[in-house]
Amino acid sequence: MTNIQTWPLNIDFTIAVQNPQLCFADPDLKQASTSKNSRGRVLLWSGNFATVYKLTKGDRSWAVRCFTRTPQSDVQERYQLISEYLSQHQIPYLVDFEFLAQGILVKGEWYPILKMDWVEGTEIDRYIGEYIDDSQVLLRLDRQLKQLQQDLQEVGIAHGDLQHGNIMVDEHGELKLVDYDGMYVPALRGSPPLEVGHPNYQPPKRSTDDFGDRLDEFSFAVISLSLRALATEPHLWETFHEDNKNLIFRQNDFEEPDASPVFQAIANIPDDETRELCDRLIRRCHGKEDEKHLAQKSLQLKLVANQLFTNKLFWLGGLFSIALVAIAVSLSLNFRKTPNQSLITKTIEPTPTTSPLPKPSDSPSPAATPKLKPLTVTDLLDQYAKGRRDFAYTQLISAKSDRLQGQDLRNINLSNSILENIDLRQVIFKNANLNGIKIVRVDLRGADLSNATLIDANLSFSNLVEANLTQSNLLRANLGQAKLGSAILQKAELMRINFSEADLNGANLNGANLVLANLRKANLAKANLRESNLSAANLTEAILDGADLSAADLRSAELHLTNFTNANLSAANLTTANLVLIEFAGANLNGANFRNAIVENVGSIESADFTNAINLSSNIRKYFCSLASGNIAETDTSTKSTLNCLP
Repeated sequence: MTNIQTWPLNIDFTIAVQNPQLCFADPDLKQASTSKNSRGRVLLWSGNFATVYKLTKGDRSWAVRCFTRTPQSDVQERYQLISEYLSQHQIPYLVDFEFLAQGILVKGEWYPILKMDWVEGTEIDRYIGEYIDDSQVLLRLDRQLKQLQQDLQEVGIAHGDLQHGNIMVDEHGELKLVDYDGMYVPALRGSPPLEVGHPNYQPPKRSTDDFGDRLDEFSFAVISLSLRALATEPHLWETFHEDNKNLIFRQNDFEEPDASPVFQAIANIPDDETRELCDRLIRRCHGKEDEKHLAQKSLQLKLVANQLFTNKLFWLGGLFSIALVAIAVSLSLNFRKTPNQSLITKTIEPTPTTSPLPKPSDSPSPAATPKLKPLTVTDLLDQYAKGRRDFAYTQLISAKSDRLQGQDLRNINLSNSILENIDLRQVIFKNANLNGIKIVRVDLRGADLSNATLIDANLSFSNLVEANLTQSNLLRANLGQAKLGSAILQKAELMRINFSEADLNGANLNGANLVLANLRKANLAKANLRESNLSAANLTEAILDGADLSAADLRSAELHLTNFTNANLSAANLTTANLVLIEFAGANLNGANFRNAIVENVGSIESADFTNAINLSSNIRKYFCSLASGNIAETDTSTKSTLNCLP
């Protein structure tokens, strides 16, 4: 096996797969073509242990998994045992695969790969997001997962890493499992696992000692409860889901379920089955033995006692044994009930800072949503002039001649109202309550919404060019494909906002809170994002050409195919950010923090400035030096010199 110090980087594999006829020994892969995006870049999917490429030959495609670190010495034997066992048990949820020791040729040396049938489908988290408002689809997924669990258990198989990225939904709505690195089959009994699974789907104390046919039970419970809860309360998705990280649970929810807001929210759902699943998962988090498994043990003890009881020679011993069994079972249950496990017999115990949660029998029925009250524009203006401010749950009706253009409606309450096909140019909604409002495809050019609250509002496709949203609260608001060119969002609350495909060209977002924001394919060219918080934001395929992100917080941000050409990232925090296939040409990265950043397949860093960049690992610095070219326009200093590249 090749020494780990010489193991290829992702960029090395990516360069190699562009010439399948040269880098592969497998006959199918040699004649295949490597999939690329519209920009001609190689498509890849990165995980903990491998980078995956799609190779196609005719009407057949394969997923080629290139290991990103030296595999364990027995990995080939493991895959052989898994393959042999699966061939004896046809499971429709699994795909064919082949381990190739002489897999891919990189820089004159062969490295192993895994060749798998390509699954054409959608990762389950994205599928859920598409159908989040369709409870029947979510419940059908739950039924399919239960059948999948049963089928795997019947043949003694455990996947080992059930999570959103490894469960696909194909074009027919059927489930497929991918990534078998952590799979258990009976032939591997006694061996340690290669991995311990995604932490957002595993019990808090899972270790390498846990490797058997019951390995998936906790993960199935997490996914099933998530689907049941979302089918009843779809708003939990926007509140707790983080793109490409989880469904609705995180590892810390399992570590402290008593204080978890997710568990508390689910405990209030007026559905007995969902609450029972919730209580059961909480018991698992506390390490309590599975109820079914415990019941089976108790049953076995009772059968022994009954056998003794029916034996007349030992009838007294039989009675005594039954008493002992009852005491043993009672003690077994009580012994497992620690002070932190009081939730075994009731719903989630509130923390000192929360109000008590209702018991299942006391759970109130959900309050009926008030009906919308129709109101004409003329009547609204008349009543507002007379001092009325509360117009919540209003369906605003407009005639062709009606306009609200330029009207001063500050402090108005239009929460949960619907405004459509109304001219709202230059309208003043300063300090207004617009929570939950729906104003889709409305013209709000130049409107003043400063200090307004628009929590959960829907303004998708609307025109907010040059609108003033200074210090407004747009928590979880939907502004997908909205026009916000030159809009002012300075110090606005934009956490979890949807700005996907929105046009924010030249917008002022100085100091805005964009934590977990969806900015996928957004146009932020020349936008002012100074000192903004973009932690864990999704900026995939976003355009930030010429944008100012100086001192911005981009920790854990998803920066895949993001364009930072000529952007100012001086003193930006890129800690653990995912920088894949990005453009840094002409960018100012003076003093930027690259601590634990993932850097792969960068397009260009021509004329970029890395002066005083901190926490650049030796590998990343070496990689940047291999790409560096050109001089910085302002100082005429070469990019290589700012990186301190060796001659």
